[in-house]
Amino acid sequence: MLINGIEAQKHELSYDKIVKNTLASSDAMTIRFINGLFGDDIPLDAPVEWLDKESVSGKQTAVVADFYPRIAGKMYAIEIEQDGKSGDMALRVFKYTVGGAMLHSMAATRTELNISFPQPCIIFLSSTRSTPRKLTWNIEFFDGQKVKLEVPAVKLAELSVKEIAERDLLPIGQFYLRTFRKLTGRNIERFNEAAISLLTELKAAVERGAVPRSTGLRMQDTIRETMENVFIKSKMEVDFEMTTNITETLPWIDYEEIFAKIEERGKATGKAEGIVVIAKNALKMGIPADDVAEMTGLTCEELEALSING
Repeated sequence: MLINGIEAQKHELSYDKIVKNTLASSDAMTIRFINGLFGDDIPLDAPVEWLDKESVSGKQTAVVADFYPRIAGKMYAIEIEQDGKSGDMALRVFKYTVGGAMLHSMAATRTELNISFPQPCIIFLSSTRSTPRKLTWNIEFFDGQKVKLEVPAVKLAELSVKEIAERDLLPIGQFYLRTFRKLTGRNIERFNEAAISLLTELKAAVERGAVPRSTGLRMQDTIRETMENVFIKSKMEVDFEMTTNITETLPWIDYEEIFAKIEERGKATGKAEGIVVIAKNALKMGIPADDVAEMTGLTCEELEALSING
């Protein structure tokens, strides 16, 4: 499978983990994402807590959502689904919501139970006409009380790239290209336009501070890997060249390429010394100290000393 003369590779992408890791890299980005999902207006400096599910036992993994962020005291249950083909989605999300409440928001005495349910949302990365736009729970208690709750669903394929960017949903938007299934000659032009638009919006989000630079680098890689997977899935061989060239539209990607080349030279002088060589050369190239610190593991004070000592 060739893309612009380069052999495309198949990539294994764990969608829920990628989204979780993307969000966990920035509290402000997490808040923007939640605001975009639910139309909330949470201040960007609100406290964010990740209520991980990794500590639960194997028996409980079937009743927990992909991730549970708690922001300003309110918990959310976010579930990422590749498609909407499952016939028991309403039941599954109910289990995830109850499971999250029991794990993270329940207090009980001998005679009293206090439990707070998280705000759930299900995100469909691929969908068809039959994929639901919402889930409905009709709950009746033993004393006759009835509760009707609706759970919002997001169908990624129904969003435009512009809407994804405006709502700060780029953490799921990085998979937007996979909604083009099957890719054919009739929609290759729209696919091309979407790819260009995604990279352009990602660059703009990095520049305005909505997405951290290092996170943007990883998201860009995911976009390109998703693109290759779509081509392989469609079994098309195409000469595909994005007019939004990666080195022109997103020049900050060059940082990782520079580090890779410098690191190869640095290995010969030993690991610790090699890191110092990498950092010195990067600073001389004008790469921001924060980026150098993140990529080398050195502190800002150590970098300042390197800069002073040349």
